[in-house]
Amino acid sequence: MLVFSTQASSRLEYVVGVLLTDLLGIEARFTRNSEEFTAYDGAKINYSTKDLDGYRVVPDDLLYEVEIKKKRVTIGNTWLNLPTLSLNNQVFDVFAASFYLISRYEEYTETRKDDHNRFPAESSCLVEFDLISRPLVNEWALALLQDLKSHYPTLNAKPRSFEYLSTIDIDQAWKYKNKGLRRNWGGFLGDILTFDKAKLKERVAVQLTGRDDPFYNFDWQDEVHAPHRTNVLYFVQVGQRGAFDKNVSIKNQSFRRLIQRLHKSYTVGIHPSYRSNTENHLVGKEKSDLEDVLGKEVHASRQHFLMHRMPDTYQNLLKLDITEDHTLGYSTHAGFRAGIAAPFPFYDLTKEQTTSLTLVPFCLMDITPLHYDQLSVSEAKDFITGMLENVQRVGGLFVSLWHNESLSDSERWKGWRPVYEHVITEANRLLKNNT
Repeated sequence: MLVFSTQASSRLEYVVGVLLTDLLGIEARFTRNSEEFTAYDGAKINYSTKDLDGYRVVPDDLLYEVEIKKKRVTIGNTWLNLPTLSLNNQVFDVFAASFYLISRYEEYTETRKDDHNRFPAESSCLVEFDLISRPLVNEWALALLQDLKSHYPTLNAKPRSFEYLSTIDIDQAWKYKNKGLRRNWGGFLGDILTFDKAKLKERVAVQLTGRDDPFYNFDWQDEVHAPHRTNVLYFVQVGQRGAFDKNVSIKNQSFRRLIQRLHKSYTVGIHPSYRSNTENHLVGKEKSDLEDVLGKEVHASRQHFLMHRMPDTYQNLLKLDITEDHTLGYSTHAGFRAGIAAPFPFYDLTKEQTTSLTLVPFCLMDITPLHYDQLSVSEAKDFITGMLENVQRVGGLFVSLWHNESLSDSERWKGWRPVYEHVITEANRLLKNNT
């Protein structure tokens, strides 16, 4: 595919790489020579206002700009039967609109923050226009492919196919055990003072009678994963204890054995502590501590509490040789924060360059259907099936985010294990249908 533009643009090269190459499997090259473009007899895109032959995309200003300024985003006219986004009332440009979403442009200009100083989902244009549940960028890319093929029937393309990845965060490997005498006695006292009889009974059973700790449910997880050979990535929080960091010490031998056990069957990544979001140097130490336990380098990361600032968090991870970040998503809303169900490279708007950091967005977090949407188990299963099928239709990557705590079958998570099992079995069903 030959792409013509009137001026060089790193933004255009980036988004063409994501849409055409990564999502559609089409190799693309660029030219600013109109004569070369006119003479080319293969598939080609005219990304300009010039009257040239080839598939025409009228450019929005965004991809030729080199500054970051707030955009007025509105719903545009439908394009190939799909909803569109208009930037500053300009004509819909599939490349510019996709760039706006996947670069997370709006997160650079939004000043409102939530209680944890994060970009709030309510500030997203996709939430505002009730499009958060749709992998719009994937949909646009596939529609673009069909339109291109109507002009170039022999166009060689290989769109990506459906995949599923289960990710599990370990904020606390144990609910009661391995917490030390002081924390255990404090827990007993807290249960008594709050008259939490159920929790006190459970604590006594675990600590004094040998019942399994509800958070330590990794044998059960293995039983769920094994029949389907589920691809699982664990993120382990190993930072020092704090107000929002509750795991046991990385020096604890039981904790170290757990990490090594997981490493034998799955991939293990770092879950940087809440505190490290304001003390960036801690991420390097925590990564080093985890690597010491694993005996290998760690290249995957997800921020604890989804703590994330654009672009600072990603810039810090790049300095530490992290190559994959899995933070991109919301706890409050299921769906696609960047409008895409596929990995893509982080584009740093402050440096106007494509980086080596791959962003892997998740679209479903355990807490969302239970707490924020207040769905029943049956309703959650139906909702998840619909989401999985939407992603399967566009050949996307469906990433779920759970915690060992949410798989504990205790307290508010009582009876919710079947929801996770449903995700695994439904994803496997769609994967089989995909072959």
